[in-house]
Amino acid sequence: MSPRTSAAPAAALALALALSGCAQTEEILHDLAADAVAQNPVQAVPDHDQVDRDAPFAGSPAEDYGEGFDVPEAEPVGSFSAAQVATAYATTRNLLEAVYLDEDAVFDGDNSEFTSLLSGQSLKWYMDNLGNEDPALDTRRIPFNLTPGTAEPIGDVVKVDGFMRAEEARDDQGWDYLSVATEYTIVHPVARPGDAVSMRLVTTHLGEVGFYDVGGDALEAWPLWQRSVAPAHCLEEPTFTPAYPDERPQGERPKGAPQDAYDREEARDMEDCGAIQDT
Repeated sequence: MSPRTSAAPAAALALALALSGCAQTEEILHDLAADAVAQNPVQAVPDHDQVDRDAPFAGSPAEDYGEGFDVPEAEPVGSFSAAQVATAYATTRNLLEAVYLDEDAVFDGDNSEFTSLLSGQSLKWYMDNLGNEDPALDTRRIPFNLTPGTAEPIGDVVKVDGFMRAEEARDDQGWDYLSVATEYTIVHPVARPGDAVSMRLVTTHLGEVGFYDVGGDALEAWPLWQRSVAPAHCLEEPTFTPAYPDERPQGERPKGAPQDAYDREEARDMEDCGAIQDT
């Protein structure tokens, strides 16, 4: 796996430390998140990679994908009721839609819809760390934003394949919570603005949304995920810059044998800044 999100996996610990009054939050977050900063894969430059604008997924695995994040039927999970699980599923779907399907967020960097779904300590943590000088803690990496001016959508359909699943979990600090595991492949057909060059941008999303009981009626949602995006340039920045087929690599050069960006299992072991097959 080649994750580019940074501190999201440490969010549950941040909540636990905040609630317990621990003063070591930033230091521990830094230590746990340092390994999460990595480069995203870059596609090896192919002979061509033009997308049919009338059928942008034709000839790709995404042709058979769905168009949204399906929600399973809710059942009780451990100490959590079916109603709580149903709410967690709905919130998880809303978070994923706000991150990956909201064009204002993906292409213009407007993450207000995502932010509106956070609350309490998770919202405070997200807002306090926006623009953190340490890339491992910069919460701008949690949403999915393309570098402004580098891409425009082809059509209005984004294809999605994967699942969400609820289970009871316990974090490293001993806090029990409801985990909604999320594993998805998300495919955006994009073009360079004002240009005929186009491609399919493939994102592998792996992680969970943790739901914590912090008192009151609602569970507090903490997005805990990582992603790889391909083909994209290996740049040390919180946004993703698509690597079009006629471009030379920017930043670190891709390495290794080209891998299949659509294969989620292969993506788990993908090298940092690894080469990617034609998408």
